[in-house]
Amino acid sequence: MNKESNKQDFIVTTTNGTRWGATGTSLADVRENFFGNKIGLEIASVELGSLFTHEESEQLRKEKLEDSIR
Repeated sequence: MNKESNKQDFIVTTTNGTRWGATGTSLADVRENFFGNKIGLEIASVELGSLFTHEESEQLRKEKLEDSIR
């Protein structure tokens, strides 16, 4: 299997309480590659999971597609 197929969804919570969605192969991978590190955001916790349900993600995808063709 290639590395891309091993990716999972994670929820990163910063020290100020903001939650971000991230994708990675492990907790360590997400901590290492979290974009917020580049702008000074500190990670409070990382947990396996998704910010949105499958239905919410699908709705967001549809809305993004509709906006892109306007």
